[in-house]
Amino acid sequence: MKACPRCKSVSKHRMRRKGIARLIPGTKGYACDKCNALYTWFPFINRSLII
Repeated sequence: MKACPRCKSVSKHRMRRKGIARLIPGTKGYACDKCNALYTWFPFINRSLII
């Protein structure tokens, strides 16, 4: 589920990963178009987290 963890919107665009997420392979960075939150999607646990 690649929805925003803050507002649950699926409207998003890709961003560069930041912090520890850059070291974890397979993660993808996104920014929510609705609330402008930056979050990272972890495909191996299928969760989006704000990091």
